[in-house]
Amino acid sequence: MLKQLVYRSQSISNVNETCLDKITSDSLPFNERYNITGVLLFDGEYFFQVIEGESEHVDVLFERIKIDRRHNNVMKVTEIIVPKRDFGDWHLRALPVSEESSCYWLPPDLSLNRESRIFALLNSFASGKWRTCLSDEARKRLRVNLNTPDMTVAPYRDSSIQFAFQPIVDTSRARISSIEALIRSDDGRFPEDIISSFKGQEKYKFDLETKAIAIHQGAALITPDQSLSINLCPGAITHLPNVGEYLHGLVVQSGLKAQQLVIEVTEAELISESGAFHDAIEKIRSYGIRIAIDDFGAGYAGLSLLADFSPDKIKLDRKITTGVHENGHRQAITEAVLEFANSMGIPLVVEGVETLEEWLWLQHAGVQRFQGYLFARPKLNGLNGIKFSV
Repeated sequence: MLKQLVYRSQSISNVNETCLDKITSDSLPFNERYNITGVLLFDGEYFFQVIEGESEHVDVLFERIKIDRRHNNVMKVTEIIVPKRDFGDWHLRALPVSEESSCYWLPPDLSLNRESRIFALLNSFASGKWRTCLSDEARKRLRVNLNTPDMTVAPYRDSSIQFAFQPIVDTSRARISSIEALIRSDDGRFPEDIISSFKGQEKYKFDLETKAIAIHQGAALITPDQSLSINLCPGAITHLPNVGEYLHGLVVQSGLKAQQLVIEVTEAELISESGAFHDAIEKIRSYGIRIAIDDFGAGYAGLSLLADFSPDKIKLDRKITTGVHENGHRQAITEAVLEFANSMGIPLVVEGVETLEEWLWLQHAGVQRFQGYLFARPKLNGLNGIKFSV
């Protein structure tokens, strides 16, 4: 099968026309042997290359490209199976890009459908997209030092249900901004298994009652400028006619302020539930308790949800951001959600951050709040300390 792969990278040295010719000539033997075709754009700092050929040969070439010492910050913008080549006569052709360039400067012997993906991608690079990344110099100047102690609370008495807590960190301010309570059972079941073991109204009653434990324990772990997030399923939110009053009562008993409690509801749940659910949400918010969209991006109608529902926090699902530093699709989605959140004044939390490279790209893109194993794993009846320094 034919594949088109597009990547962006950053030159590590000054590249003149002679250097660009050498890059082309070095590439031709492999490309001719395996019938690789494509185009290479260069703007003086960034490379943007389209590679097309049989899928296995394109993959082998891309692995060779990634370890080439003439560039770094190699990021795959996109790859897709295609029915035909766009650059069938070019085993590789390098084209310089200037500030005035656009796809209309493409040579006359190249004819691209202006409705095609490749035309749009070339035009996006020529007009400034994909020309930014965290350089090695900027990375060396980056300084973040976050050091917090382990914290422990007493287990809730006479209960087979306890809670583990995981911090959400604001690396721009080097602090824990909030913590999330995650349900645990003494037999080691996952949260989904714990909740699903109950049926009907018993499930919703259990979900609400156990949050008393989460709020009681969480209150002992946070400071007045931090918040506590708990998860509730929609049925639990509509289980009581006065659920807002019930939750507010738990907050008052724990010594917290209402705005310190955040109710997390998943994107899919917010989309599928009835008007009664949305009414209950508004009653909860009337007490000052905040609402977050959890796992945003894992559902099927997230953008329409943002148009109709104004959350107090958005938590971007890890399925969107895992490996974001080397995936153009994930970067474009993350940037779009971040732009919306910033425009509407809604804090964005990125979930599931596990590697330094993911965090580096995300914070360089403007994300400030993170949750994931890179900083701390959940701790039963407490918080693991954070030792994060770059």
